[in-house]
Amino acid sequence: MERVQSPINSVGSEQVVPSLAPFDALTSVETPQLEQLALVGRTTPGKEGRDAITSLHAALATLTPTEQNGELLLRLLDDGAFNDLRADDGSATRELAIESLLRLGYPWALRIHPDELAWYRRSQVASRQLKIMILLGVLAIAGTAFAFLAGLF
Repeated sequence: MERVQSPINSVGSEQVVPSLAPFDALTSVETPQLEQLALVGRTTPGKEGRDAITSLHAALATLTPTEQNGELLLRLLDDGAFNDLRADDGSATRELAIESLLRLGYPWALRIHPDELAWYRRSQVASRQLKIMILLGVLAIAGTAFAFLAGLF
């Protein structure tokens, strides 16, 4: 019987094993200063505070899945660092932070506090309801305008 070398032993120290991840999570850029940006956004009024929140949103949207980023994001959420922060477009920083943790996947998504997830779900439902109400309002205005124009002819 011929012995077959196992795949683990067949990889030499000079060979690189490709990652199975959809992107190379091991070469993450330096962790953005999320905590500092949240603090500046919360405490600094005016343009500087708004710019910090904009930078915070950009950093959260592009966060790479590393242990350091996951731990930092969980700690900041638990500390309430993102509560009541909103970008110029009205989007909640807390909502984006939870989405970032969900995007990081296992094990970070499992470690989100249930109260945070409940808040996130309520926020999503409220957002959908607002969009539906706006659509209904636009349709009502359009219908009224159509009826008015139809009455003219």
